[in-house]
Amino acid sequence: MSAADPITQERVYRALKADYLAGLFHAGEKLEIQDIADRHGSSKTPVREAACRLMGEGLVEPDSAGGFRVTLAPPLVLIHLYAWNAHLLLSLAQKMKKSVLSQTLDRFSRSGFGTTPVEIATLTGSIFLALAESTGNPEAVDTVAQINDRLFYPRVAGAAKVKEAAKELRTMTNSAVADIHKSIHRRIESYHERRIVHQQKIIQILAQEALEQ
Repeated sequence: MSAADPITQERVYRALKADYLAGLFHAGEKLEIQDIADRHGSSKTPVREAACRLMGEGLVEPDSAGGFRVTLAPPLVLIHLYAWNAHLLLSLAQKMKKSVLSQTLDRFSRSGFGTTPVEIATLTGSIFLALAESTGNPEAVDTVAQINDRLFYPRVAGAAKVKEAAKELRTMTNSAVADIHKSIHRRIESYHERRIVHQQKIIQILAQEALEQ
């Protein structure tokens, strides 16, 4: 296929991003261009162009050996992403009517919460995106969606203990509380704070290891 074929470029881009969000990779994994091209029935050129687009979205980064790999975000970057996501979601939830907030959470509270880390990560993103969508603010929706994509693989890694992760989401979407705004504020804050603290501990460990070398 020609590099000038926009239909193929778009198809391969969408397919590669779908692979990414289906959990077919893991953070730091090198993209095998030929394998991806074979899977999606294209030449290698559209795959490289798709990888470049994903690189612009922060999902893929250059590999030191050449080519591309799935972004392996350092702890400080993850801290900033978690903090920004928490700030945005807390601001959005605060301005939502009680009835709208409850209805949004109820969409998830009656369903299953996933049996694999990929399902947990996908559902987490869906919950946060639903909160943004319920505000009717398209800019908020786009921003939360972008953060969801960048945090997808960290969320997969963080959901290794599936039952605990599912319980956390079940608690987050429980609307049967006296003060739904206070409750969701506490849950969103706690969710992100735990992950920020975890990344801070990683930074401390890496710093200590560097001193001991």
